[in-house]
Amino acid sequence: MNRTGRIPRIVIVLLFLFAAWPLATLADDWLAIPPADVALKDNPKQPGADAMVLYREVNVDARESTVNNYLRIKIFTPAGVKSQADIEIPYDKVQESIQAVRARTIRPDGSISDFDGKTFDKEIVKGNGIKYLAKTFTMPDVQPGSIVEYKYREQFDDRYYQNLGWVVQYDLYTRLARFSIKPDDSMSALPLLSRSYLLAGNTNPQKQANGFYTLEVHDLAGIDTEPLMPAPSALRARVEFYYKNGSEPATETPDQYWKRVGKSWSSDIDHFVDKKNALAAELSRDIASGDSAETKLRKLYARAAKIRNLDIEDDKTEKETKQEQIKPNNNVEDVLKHGYGRSFDINLLFLGLVRAAGFEAADLRVAPRSGMYFFPQRESARDLDAELVWVRADSKEYYLDPGARFYPFGILPWYETATNGVRVSKDGSEMILTPVAPSVNATIERHVNVTVDSNMDMSGAIQVDFSGQEAATRRYDSRNDDEAGRRKALGDEIKGWLPEGATVEVTSIANWEDIEKPLHAEGTLKIPSFASATAQRILMPLDFLQTSELGYFQSQKRVNEVDFSYAYETIDDLVIHMPAGYRAQSVPDTQKVNPGPVSYEIAAVQLPDGLKVTRHLVINGIRYPKESYAGLRSFFSIAKTNDNAQVMFQADRSAKNN
Repeated sequence: MNRTGRIPRIVIVLLFLFAAWPLATLADDWLAIPPADVALKDNPKQPGADAMVLYREVNVDARESTVNNYLRIKIFTPAGVKSQADIEIPYDKVQESIQAVRARTIRPDGSISDFDGKTFDKEIVKGNGIKYLAKTFTMPDVQPGSIVEYKYREQFDDRYYQNLGWVVQYDLYTRLARFSIKPDDSMSALPLLSRSYLLAGNTNPQKQANGFYTLEVHDLAGIDTEPLMPAPSALRARVEFYYKNGSEPATETPDQYWKRVGKSWSSDIDHFVDKKNALAAELSRDIASGDSAETKLRKLYARAAKIRNLDIEDDKTEKETKQEQIKPNNNVEDVLKHGYGRSFDINLLFLGLVRAAGFEAADLRVAPRSGMYFFPQRESARDLDAELVWVRADSKEYYLDPGARFYPFGILPWYETATNGVRVSKDGSEMILTPVAPSVNATIERHVNVTVDSNMDMSGAIQVDFSGQEAATRRYDSRNDDEAGRRKALGDEIKGWLPEGATVEVTSIANWEDIEKPLHAEGTLKIPSFASATAQRILMPLDFLQTSELGYFQSQKRVNEVDFSYAYETIDDLVIHMPAGYRAQSVPDTQKVNPGPVSYEIAAVQLPDGLKVTRHLVINGIRYPKESYAGLRSFFSIAKTNDNAQVMFQADRSAKNN
């Protein structure tokens, strides 16, 4: 949900690897394969690895808007076969195409199996109104000991190809990688500069006599993919190239850079919102003089949020844009007149309105947590590609983003919380950190009333309320679905909470359009053979709603820090009715676990015909060092054990006989 469309940019996606010989192009024959690589049994620098990159090559031609990629991977284990035999090359179909795919497999005995050329498009991500595809294909005859290699060309639309760079770090350990860029000679009047991200200080591109820039890296660690890890883009080393305008200072300190950029942004913002008459007329319709400060802010937030947000719609072709007569917004008066705009337009309209209403307010630019970390010393304004509004009212500070269509007042998208950026002012830029959202801003409440029949099958009703962040993410994900599609999406999610074999039907959804209210879903569920019956006794786990978090902590080792997208709470209220004549012999004691920023409580109360169970899980922190992994793993294991505590129900006759 990172709305990157507000600042034009393109990230060079998937820049791949190849062997330790001269730079090649896609027109070249395959590079020679040293016998030692065919015979290689393990990565000597990383013993026990499933696979490694022997060589990677990325050649960028800025004038032609192309990137030629070449990758050679050695596979050591069956797990390596599973992860590397099926290739996915993500791309944005609006901006680029994947061409000239060639591939082959070198078997352990040195013989070669060529790829048949059949590729397929697969949708892998849908966000920001853009469908991201992957060009997919399967390598032939891959087995432990094989080498797989492939090459392809990314052909970009030159309207989008504005920012050059290399993603230097690959998922796997890389023995050798070479990168080159051929600059656009039509831009030769401007200096081409580079900046790195997470690369060693002495690893810099070198300008060659032919004007190309090159970089060679050796023995670079890969990115270990784990559940609940930071965004891979935040961990992946890269180099970016950019042109510096002749009017900009040749050299400046980071403080000077951000002061200059902030002043420029402030001037642009003031020009955009400088429509006093239009704003005053809008205020007269939206707020009343007797409204409290927060009431005024809420009304203005709701007004701005009514603007049609083009960023959350599917991208339109140039022809479609003309047919719909979509025009650019040059100021807030245009936004009000057109009734549509980008997220940036909507937030600046809100900024203009709250300033016109007499509040102190400023534009904020932040680095979304779904992307790269913000390092001011990089002097890269492009890193701050999320935008929101700061307001002070009655000595209280508000961080608001009405451009995030589905988020209620006072709740930011998760990727805009607890992140660094700048507050823009006439004096420049002030470094800021957005606040951490409390767990109550993202809650799921599940209410279940079910009956176990004589066949030990369970059926009944379920109601779920998603609040705050939890509601917003689901509204966003299903924004293009009809009612049936939304019911199916929620039904599939609820089914995932239940034991295998369960069925769910969501019968109604309420408050979908009212973002200030919880998203409410009701339905029915059935769980076959839920309880175990023995003679006159029935055994049943205390809570049948799954503790999905435990699946994130299966591994005993951890490489990355543990990152939850946001703090959250899950509240369960379960009423379970048993077959006639059965009563609980006893119920487990209330269990509480509260080691700090996480807490868990489960309690059971005996009913005349069954059991009432309440459960409350709270995750208050979002970032935990990897040293905390063992404690979190233990916490969720304890929670799962308590959920699975067995309750015994006994028939009245059996109880009397005992």
